[in-house]
Order: sequence, then structure tokens, then C-alpha cells
Amino acid sequence: MNSDIVKVRQLLSLLNRHKMAIVSIVGVTIGFAISLSFIIPKQFKAQFEINVYSKYFQNPLISAIVPGVYNIPEMRFTIDSMIKEAISDDYIDQVAAEFEIYQLDVSEAELAKNRQFLRNRFQYYSTGGQSYRVTFQDSDPYRAKKIAKKTLDRVKGHFIDTRIATIEVVKSIMLERLQALSASQKLGASGTEKALASRSPEALRAELNKIDASISALSKQYNMNHPRLQELVLRRKTVSSWLEEFKEDLGGVHQSEGAIAIPSDKHISGELTGKFFTKYHDFNMALDIEKRSLESYLGVIERPQLPTAATWPKKRLFAMLGFILGFVFAFLYVFVREVVSPSKIDFIKHEASELGGFYLGEYRAGLLDSKLDRASKDEAVSIEFVTR
Repeated sequence: MNSDIVKVRQLLSLLNRHKMAIVSIVGVTIGFAISLSFIIPKQFKAQFEINVYSKYFQNPLISAIVPGVYNIPEMRFTIDSMIKEAISDDYIDQVAAEFEIYQLDVSEAELAKNRQFLRNRFQYYSTGGQSYRVTFQDSDPYRAKKIAKKTLDRVKGHFIDTRIATIEVVKSIMLERLQALSASQKLGASGTEKALASRSPEALRAELNKIDASISALSKQYNMNHPRLQELVLRRKTVSSWLEEFKEDLGGVHQSEGAIAIPSDKHISGELTGKFFTKYHDFNMALDIEKRSLESYLGVIERPQLPTAATWPKKRLFAMLGFILGFVFAFLYVFVREVVSPSKIDFIKHEASELGGFYLGEYRAGLLDSKLDRASKDEAVSIEFVTR
């Protein structure tokens, strides 16, 4: 216990001897850290937050064809993917060119480096449910707000355009099937010529299926040299050549080879055509509703605002860092003074050993005199007691 008290007293004595140096080092370090926070270029952050409602993923008009999304985690992953698609390389280059952040007419390696540097200044993360936040950092607060606002318009437009494009694809497919049904009703004795006039690959594939079925049925009764079979084979070659022409007109886009079998019954064919017309009309209405209800799918929780305070550097953080580093430097200073470099006592001991003497301790005049006076008084009392 006494040894611990001695160690604490020695430590306090050590700190007391170097207190001015410790205070000076800590003060200088804090001042340097705070001044450094004024020198470092400031960074401002502008942000926005959107909410994608569930009805964006659940359109009743195409739910029978394109299944909707009903799972919250899946919606969140979809939103994350679509925002990353919106902030693409082309958009990054567009922002850089518009706000003169970097030049586009440089080498591919330099362009990729600058693009990645600008992309790292964007941050996007989910804030719960279908809410999403996007932030952008820049040294100019006005430019940060403009880029955040531009990104908000880009993200909203990408969500709406993607939804409309999905319905447009379904609509175009429905229109092709509708044209095939209309053309199949006009196919008669000269059906192949009318199919060519209809410019519908679906109708030609349906006619080709009919020819194949007729050839298969007649080949069981006649050989291939029969005039009817020869005529069907010739028609099949003609229709196949027309289909090849359609493929060339479409620029080599691969078409499905399996065509639906068009019913020959006029009543059934008319009912199918009527249903397709009704569905096609519903899709046209859906497109009009989508284009006029852009805000109903996306809710803007927070719009980009002009940042008034810098997010970096933070003066309090730099001051705390300077305080910690000041104590570290002060400890190193005390360690060097007390352990590494020789003290006054060590120097005296070394000098005494060189002279062949011994170091007996440090003389303090006031302390030694008080001890001698006390010792002399005790000795006088003891002598007086003995004489009595």
C-alpha cells in the first residue's frame, strides 16, 4: 500500500515538474488542429429522399401478363437496382460536362478515374420500407444543390419511363397478335398473298403451320408426287421465303418460331379478336393514366435544399483529435526527458564515479535544518529526563 502511495506521489511530482511543457504541447496541438480545419477545403452535402409506393409494382392491367412485386425486401432491392441504373456512367459524364467537373476528351484510363471519383461523391441507401435517400457532396453548396435536384429528376424519370416502357412492350405484342388475328380471318384461297399484304409475321407463321398440318394429313393418303402435295410444298417454300424477308427487315432480330394456331371457326376467331381489341383499348387507357399520374407513384419526402453548414471538416472533431494527440506528444516529451535523456542526478552520479566519490543524496537547506532542530530538541528532552 505504501509503495503504491509512493508511486502516485512520484507520478504527481513528475507531472508537476513538467506541467508547463504539457500544457504548452496540448495547447499548441489543439490550436494547430483547429487551424487545419479552416485550411482544408469544405465539403457540403445536398440530399433528397423519395418513397416508391406499392402500386408502382402492382399494376392491375398487366398483372396477368407481367407479375407484380408484393414483397417489401424485393421492392427494396428493385428500388436500389433502379437507382443505380439511373445514376449510370452516361449520367455521370453528363453531370461532369454540364458542371465542368472534368473533361471528357481525355484517355480512357483518366476518364474512368475521374468518373469513379465523381461517382464516389454520390451515396444512396434505404431509410426503411420503400423510402430511399440519395446524397451528393461538393465543395460548392450551390452546385451540390443543383446536382442533387438534377439527380432527383433523373431518378423520377427513370422510374416512370421504365414503367411506361413495360406497358409499351406488352401493348406492341398485343398489337402484333391482334394484327395476326385480323389477317387470319382474311386468309382464303389466296391466303398467302393477303398475309404478305398484312406484313404480319405472326399471320405467316400461322399459315405455315396450317400448310404443315395439311401436308402431314395428305401424305398419309398420297405420295409426295401428288399435285395437291406439290402445290402445298410450293406454298410452304413461298411463305418461308417471305418470313426470311421479314427477318431481314427487322435487322436480324430473332423472332419466335412457334406461332399460335388460329382457329378456323369464324365465331371463335371473332370472339378472340374482340377480346384482344378490348385488352388493347385497356392498355391505351393505362398509358394515358401512367403519363398523367407521374407523381402518384413516387412521393418526394425531402427535396434538395441549399446546405448551410459544411459536413467536412468538423471543428469539434478536429479539436478533440488535437486534444488526444497533444497528450500523446506530451507523454513522449516526458518519456524522453525522464528516461531517454540523462537527468541532473544521473549526471552528478556519473561525475562522482569518475572522481572516485559517492553520491549520498540531494541537500535541501530548509528541510535539513528543520530535521536537525527537531532531532536536537528530542535529544535535550531525553537528557533532561535521565538527569532527573
